[in-house]
Amino acid sequence: MSVNGLGQGNASPGVFPAEADAVVCGGGPGGSTFATLMARMGHRAIVFEREKFPRFHIGESLLPWNVPLFERIGVLSKLKAAAPQVKRGARFYHQGSSFTRPVLFANGIDSDHPSSFQVKRAEFDALLLNHARESGAAVFEEARVTEVLFSADGKRARGVKVLLKGESERRTVDAKVVVDATGRDAFLSRHLGGRRRDPLLDRSAAFAHYDTFRRAEGPTGGDIVIVTTPDGWWWLIPFSDGSVSVGIVMPSRRFKERQGTVEQLFEESVLATPEVRDLLAGSKRTMDVQAIADYSYSTPRISGDGFCLVGDAACFLDPVFSTGVLLAMQSAEIAASSVDRALRAKGRVDASDFRRFERTYRGAIRRFERFVHGFYEPHVLETFYTPAPNPWMERGVTTMLGGGVFHPTLGARFSIFAFHVSTALIRVQQALRGRGAFERATGILEPEDVK
Repeated sequence: MSVNGLGQGNASPGVFPAEADAVVCGGGPGGSTFATLMARMGHRAIVFEREKFPRFHIGESLLPWNVPLFERIGVLSKLKAAAPQVKRGARFYHQGSSFTRPVLFANGIDSDHPSSFQVKRAEFDALLLNHARESGAAVFEEARVTEVLFSADGKRARGVKVLLKGESERRTVDAKVVVDATGRDAFLSRHLGGRRRDPLLDRSAAFAHYDTFRRAEGPTGGDIVIVTTPDGWWWLIPFSDGSVSVGIVMPSRRFKERQGTVEQLFEESVLATPEVRDLLAGSKRTMDVQAIADYSYSTPRISGDGFCLVGDAACFLDPVFSTGVLLAMQSAEIAASSVDRALRAKGRVDASDFRRFERTYRGAIRRFERFVHGFYEPHVLETFYTPAPNPWMERGVTTMLGGGVFHPTLGARFSIFAFHVSTALIRVQQALRGRGAFERATGILEPEDVK
């Protein structure tokens, strides 16, 4: 455990704090971002992370709108020093067809966001957590929050109980605000009535790392590769050391009804997808196949008196557009601003103080969500793969894919609206002439098609 501080009044090294301005449950990108900002604004922030970093995690492809955020929290130079793979765009392929769609972020409406990074999350998350520590937050790893404490009426969060490694008695920490950044565990959502699965995105994923793959020559060699299939899609994310993250997203039913292990299902799927099989020719898998079920969900209530949820704890979308880290860090930044303003004004944080946070965050989710849902609809997928009739429409979609959804310009909004109008026209055309290569591009196999 290491504690040091730019934040005023932070704990001294080796001393366990009994109180804080903010307790953050979880040390991933959302939690570390919130803690960094709070400490830099002079507040006492404590992070409790149940695991010991570094640790493996997926979600390795970042978006261009992450980059200015890295700069705002002061970590960009550290990230660049780690020499991650530069990502300038994405390349989409539709299985068994000639349809392709290159995306170059520099062609967006805002050319100030031309690139981002591909990162191994074990290293990346550890860098962010150490940055929070160096910024003045108290960070405790292998420290499990077992309970969020509420006032007698059950409305206001007032602290947590935490169990440190090697101890049998839980410790209590009082706080003016508690932030749930526990990711998919969504610790606080249990108190708020649970979370809702998205029935339109009932997906699961299997994934692994390989030592190499056939990457493109030149600058595009660092781009993420997406291969859409009749019942889902593949990702291939290249890293700077030459290795690659490979994963498949498919209907959860295929996982449940599979014959054999998840590893067998994964390997069979590689062989059944020529585009992926060819890219991995001659490569070697370097880790066991892992899986995550029930991919997409949301928590109906994400804030209240003295608490809020950020990142995956609040909502998780199908990651086809690599939104996870951006949503986590951006929501944490907005929440930290709300908390700072409230503490300075009145010394406490009320539910009303999170109105801007909720409005902005949910707006961004809706903009991403419409594209994610559309990705599994034949008419939207065909529109996506069809060259745009006007350059400005393509620029607007590129801006959205780069992460420009929190405060989109009027031009970006209009371009995205025009894209959705185009999808409606393609839908009519498909009804008249058939779906062609996208006949089964719904993301869901009919029961009789499941082998």
